[in-house]
Formats: sequence, C-alpha cells, structure tokens
Amino acid sequence: MKEILVDSNVILDIVTEDPNWFDWSANKLAEYVQLTQLNINPIIYAEVSSGFEKIEELEAVFITI
Repeated sequence: MKEILVDSNVILDIVTEDPNWFDWSANKLAEYVQLTQLNINPIIYAEVSSGFEKIEELEAVFITI
C-alpha cells in the first residue's frame, strides 16, 4: 500500500480551523485516507505538539484526524 506523509501545516489548518486553508486540508485528508495510509514523522509530531499543553490533547487530535 502506498503511504503519504502528512505535513504539519495540513494538520494545523484543521486544528486551528484556518479560514483560508481548512476546507482544502480537510478535503485532501478525507480523500487520501480512503486511498492510502497517512503517516506523520517525529518532526511533524513535534511541530504540531508545540500548540498543546498536554500530550493527551495532542493525541486526541491525531485520533480524530
């Protein structure tokens, strides 16, 4: 199965409900999750985590995306 690395900007667009990019990012993730496995790496995890106080909050984001 082909895999795709999801950029932190796409995740942050969704988490922050960015007015310019939310729709595009959410639609692309929804599209690709049907076609392939989505992945993040430790660097992306670290970039996204800086906006959260607790790891449980961060993990909840990744579960819902």
